[in-house]
Amino acid sequence: MSSNEQPPLQQSGSAVPPMSASLLRAIIDSGREAVLVVDAANLTLVDVSAKACQLLGYQRDELIRKTLSSVECSLLDVFFWDELSRQGSFEGVRVAETEWMRCDGTAFHVEKQVSTYSENGADFWIIHAYDLTARRKTDQQHLQLVSQLQSALESTAEGILSIDLLGNVINFNRRFALMWGLPDTLFAEDNSHRMWEHILSTLTDDTDLIASLERSQIEQHIDTEDFLTLRDGRVFICVSKPEFVRDSLIGRVFSVRDITTIKRIETDLLAARDIAEQASIDKSAMLDALQVSESRLRRLVNSSLIGIMQGEVNGTVFEANDVLLNLIGLDQQKFAEQGLNWHQLTCHSAHTFYENKLKDLQLLGQTPPFEVELIRADGSTIPTMIGLAKLEGSTTEWVGFVLDLTKQRESDRIKADFISVVSHELRTPLTSIHGSLGLIDSGVCGALPEGAKNLVSIALKNSQRLGVLVNDLLDMEKLASGKMTMHIERLNLIAVTKQAIEANTGYAQSSDISFVFMQHPKQAWALGDTNRLMQVFANLLSNAVKFSHSGGVVEVRLLDVDGVYKVEIHDHGVGIEDKFKERIFKKFAQADDGNTRRQGGTGLGLNITKRLVEKMGGEIGFRSQVGVGSVFWFTVLSGVQRVSDR
Repeated sequence: MSSNEQPPLQQSGSAVPPMSASLLRAIIDSGREAVLVVDAANLTLVDVSAKACQLLGYQRDELIRKTLSSVECSLLDVFFWDELSRQGSFEGVRVAETEWMRCDGTAFHVEKQVSTYSENGADFWIIHAYDLTARRKTDQQHLQLVSQLQSALESTAEGILSIDLLGNVINFNRRFALMWGLPDTLFAEDNSHRMWEHILSTLTDDTDLIASLERSQIEQHIDTEDFLTLRDGRVFICVSKPEFVRDSLIGRVFSVRDITTIKRIETDLLAARDIAEQASIDKSAMLDALQVSESRLRRLVNSSLIGIMQGEVNGTVFEANDVLLNLIGLDQQKFAEQGLNWHQLTCHSAHTFYENKLKDLQLLGQTPPFEVELIRADGSTIPTMIGLAKLEGSTTEWVGFVLDLTKQRESDRIKADFISVVSHELRTPLTSIHGSLGLIDSGVCGALPEGAKNLVSIALKNSQRLGVLVNDLLDMEKLASGKMTMHIERLNLIAVTKQAIEANTGYAQSSDISFVFMQHPKQAWALGDTNRLMQVFANLLSNAVKFSHSGGVVEVRLLDVDGVYKVEIHDHGVGIEDKFKERIFKKFAQADDGNTRRQGGTGLGLNITKRLVEKMGGEIGFRSQVGVGSVFWFTVLSGVQRVSDR
């Protein structure tokens, strides 16, 4: 409808005057979405909103009478409008994603909602469109964050377990499984009850842990902490905290730390101290032996990785190793001149806590490790874990062990962020996308044309593979430990290659790149996992597209080489610099040049591809020349040929 026409909105006998064309124009132009009115007969633009002009970079007069194909640049739009033309008028709206082309030639993704309108025997399409650029950028950032957080979780020295409110296991890292010696069969069965039975069976006394588990079921908002002694002599600290998402309790997270080494050091130091005290009783007769013992003790204390101190119940510290002094910002000279008192190291609120620990020290001879913030010489604070033990033969002296928890606190924060992101920000949208495509493919939205059904089927398969890939990224333990499930079967490698090229053609066309299957034998039966091979192809084909020049061609070849099949993917792009070649298959490997950074990506694709190929019994490699291009290749084991295939 042009701006000079009166809208056909007047109703006979109505007391409300019809809206003027200028009022309708103001209403349309004030909307947040772009609006296009299209002549259904010839798909030309007859009216556009101000938002549409802004997005496309045209003046309104420049867009009027343009063909819709000069704005839309997605191949899928041909099928979309062909289907709508066959349907004619319909109620409600039709929703689809497409790409628009700005006046400067750049493309961007939009979501369009199409409705029909008829006037004077003519049919029109009314398009309401929304720019998806910001949403696509947010999705990419989420993927990168998940990758970083998963790596941080696996790099921690603690065992981490996450359960839901019913006690079902949600996630755990490799360290947790190794600490408890959990067999693979437990994970295959997904049996949380048997897992806890196994854990309890490894303890010398499971009473405290059972009590904590039962209490956390009743008082779900509490924190728990238990010191556990295993039958093999190891000692663990098990801390559990409630897990919240947006103030809603969703489960509990367990953090298990192995403190066996600390306990052994305590025992060794106490034994050494006893030897030194015994030697001092007969100083005149055993002076030489005492000096040797004291020297050995000093070396032992100063070579420790934790801070060690000796003091009295009044708080005076008269011995401290270099680790502790460095931790609080003092050197041996200042310590000798100024001395040190426990009350100087801690804030006033911790003094009462210290007095209570001294009572435990008198009764038990030692205190369970406890956390406290120490005040450094410059006034800053540092989180630590402290353990105290009473010296044998003394009623007033104790020895303390100080462990710096700064890095641990940072790891705890990263782990909390990771659990939140994985639980809600990643899996939910992927599930929604896959579910929606599944409904469309099943015919819930009506019968689809053969071409459209084929495209929906391809999208559904790719979304399913994306979900598998995300799960693999969330659990890098499968790749690192070789526990990733592989379904090795006999497959037609030629058909799989063609399917992979078809699945990635849309992505290549968006960059004006084309794939050509240059060469393959008459038959190629191989052994492998079809889904993992599709993932390998997707990584290598998309990588070739990223680094190809616009208008270029990516060549795919399938060769029969000495009983194995070799797949080569050849691009004619920028090539790989020599300094980056040795890092090409490492995690988070990305070249530093500006062109590479513009391509995006997490830097995990080639590392995952290498691991997948090797798990299927193949090899992977590349050759490249700067300015000429690159050839990435991998091999697949040959399958036994059937008689009917010959």
